[in-house]
Amino acid sequence: MNDSSLAMQPQGDAADQQPHAAGPTAGQLLRGMREDAGVHIAALAMTLKVAVERLEALEADDYGAFSDKVFMRALAAGACRALKRDPAPVLALLPGAGPAALRMDSGINATFRDRSPRGSFSGGNESPRSRLLVAAVAVLLIGALGIALWPADFSLASLWPGRDAPQTAQPADAATVAEPVASAVEAAPPAGSEGPAAASAAATATVIEPVVSAPAAAPAPATPAPVPAAGEAPAPTPAPAPAETAVTTAAPAAVLELRATAPSWVQVRSGGAVVLQKILAAGETTPVPGSPPWSVVIGKADVTQVVVRGQRFDLAPVTRENVARFEVK
Repeated sequence: MNDSSLAMQPQGDAADQQPHAAGPTAGQLLRGMREDAGVHIAALAMTLKVAVERLEALEADDYGAFSDKVFMRALAAGACRALKRDPAPVLALLPGAGPAALRMDSGINATFRDRSPRGSFSGGNESPRSRLLVAAVAVLLIGALGIALWPADFSLASLWPGRDAPQTAQPADAATVAEPVASAVEAAPPAGSEGPAAASAAATATVIEPVVSAPAAAPAPATPAPVPAAGEAPAPTPAPAPAETAVTTAAPAAVLELRATAPSWVQVRSGGAVVLQKILAAGETTPVPGSPPWSVVIGKADVTQVVVRGQRFDLAPVTRENVARFEVK
């Protein structure tokens, strides 16, 4: 009975191994697919860009030639797809049939996270801040360079000459008032007039004299005539004093005069300061206060006349785009 049991045991083992021996292996299935497609193993290896020995080991079921089972399965799947066949039957017979779980924290499947420390300027969420910082620094450098290269004698008022004219018109108005004051002095009573009227006229000439000499830079005023006391008859000899005072206090001819036939903007500088800046009205004549040299700018040269020491000055050689610039020495 023992012999019969021993004789039956190898038969049972052979029966267990029979299904495995009857079915094709993964390498046999892959070789059959390649031969059915009529593809040479070298051509398939060239298509997959692997060595021919790799495919030969796979078709011979030599799994020991592959140190990485994942690569072996990927090579078998790639060969099946190149032959346009389903790789599932071949992959089911290869070792390591269960697919490895994908790890999301490493490799190409890892999700992107910003691991850079806060405050760093390399990559991550700090890139926009670094760009803004670089742009701000560049703007500050450009502004500092512009301030350093800004001309010292350039002002924004020169770009819009008409805007500052009303503010600086007051000194020119004082010069304009000088003409009627001078005419009032010339209209003093004649030399033959006597009595209190002549004395009051002399006093008037004495009071007005500083106003006339201020803008026109006239010489030192003459000594005023004495005023007779009340109740005393005026002496006949001091009568010509008002006429002499009027003659001596008359404003001399201006060295530089500006005349306009239509509204025109003018600016005169002397010693680095603006001595006259205004808009001349049509028909207006304005003497320039101060003493030469003067630097003159005229906004409309075609409607402006310049008289230097009683002679008309030609603006054509110094005019460009209807703006005249010249100096009077």
